[in-house]
Amino acid sequence: MRMRGLERLAPLTGVVFVVLVVAGAVLGGETPEGKDSQESIVRYWTDNEAERIWSDALGAWAAVFFMWFAATLRSVLRAAETGPARLASLSLAGATIAATGLLCAVSIDFATAESAGDVPGDVTHTLTVLNNNFFFPMAAGYGIFLLAAGVLAVRTGALPAWLGWGAIVIGVLCVTPVGFFAILGGLVWVLVASVLLYQRATAAPAPAT
Repeated sequence: MRMRGLERLAPLTGVVFVVLVVAGAVLGGETPEGKDSQESIVRYWTDNEAERIWSDALGAWAAVFFMWFAATLRSVLRAAETGPARLASLSLAGATIAATGLLCAVSIDFATAESAGDVPGDVTHTLTVLNNNFFFPMAAGYGIFLLAAGVLAVRTGALPAWLGWGAIVIGVLCVTPVGFFAILGGLVWVLVASVLLYQRATAAPAPAT
């Protein structure tokens, strides 16, 4: 496949990101709560070690494809923004924070699953509490990513206005008590933006050779 063809497929990395996140969540299932008994917590991690590790691997790959999509989106935003491209750069920076937070989260999850049964039960209990409450790096990064992209989309028309306003609303909600649901909405936003950018790329005429 020629490089031009690969470039046109780049927006679909957002679709791959969402698919990997959903697959990882389904495979991993729900972790025990910190208030559960230590015995049940350790038993969960030892019984589900393989599923959790595979889920973490999918999460790590999701971070890779998310950054690829964010870089693709950044190029679209940069082309529409005049001046020093602060908002386009801020959107990519937010994505970097979110991806780093995701990698830290799956690393904690992996450490919990891999060490369960080999370390004292209170260690596994503590890691479970940390795992369940490691949220703000992903939420804040995702919020910055969406807010910057949304403001620039509304201002310049780089993306449809309705998509831009949706990003702004979701970005604000990311760091609130409903942040978890906002991030779920953000996944839908990435999916829609990915498809729209792909359609735009395939509709654009190929450059003359």
